[in-house]
Amino acid sequence: MNLEVGFEDMVRPGMSIEAREVSRQRSSGNNLVVQYHIFVKGVPPDTLLQQVSWPVNADKLSSPLQSISVGKDGILMCAGRLAEQCGDNNNPDDPIEFTMSPIKGEPSRVAFVAPNVKIGMVIVPDSISAKDKGCTLSAVRLTPRFELAYISGTGYAPNFDVHYRTSSETTNDLPVKSDGKGRIRVSLIPNNGSKSTGKMKVKVTEASCSPEISYEWGKL
Repeated sequence: MNLEVGFEDMVRPGMSIEAREVSRQRSSGNNLVVQYHIFVKGVPPDTLLQQVSWPVNADKLSSPLQSISVGKDGILMCAGRLAEQCGDNNNPDDPIEFTMSPIKGEPSRVAFVAPNVKIGMVIVPDSISAKDKGCTLSAVRLTPRFELAYISGTGYAPNFDVHYRTSSETTNDLPVKSDGKGRIRVSLIPNNGSKSTGKMKVKVTEASCSPEISYEWGKL
């Protein structure tokens, strides 16, 4: 969970990062493919960025692309104008389509780094989420088969014990402390007994709001 939160919070003051979906082909559970343009703000001009990512099924960082330029409005692109820039000078200033083929609840952790820059985010193209009365609740896959989940939410009272219920093989009522911004974050392992697969339900049980989500664990 600390790894996930580290990518979520990897935005220094004065910087911002945003992913905008540009293409979605096929559907959830049917070889989904989603493409994004990514925009960053606050990065010094002429900075060349290196992409780093950490897939759920990997045990270390990878670096899929280097020498990325920041274009108009902050779009990440392969400028291709100089030898040190990624891209082709026959197709200069080409916006990068970051392509993802996720399964349900799978995060794409991406960051862009340079000597004086480190900015990142988590994109979940096929999300598991719910909203109720201004509160949100979501589940992200932290292991390939969802044996470990990252449960998060926003819109709760700050610094408050938020109560939630988990139901799989057993039912448990638990509290999690929200932070000063009203966010909750907790990791969750199903009490699976002798089973290797199952379904987990998570529901906030506060009177002010009660979003509920579910996901299957033990399966890809």
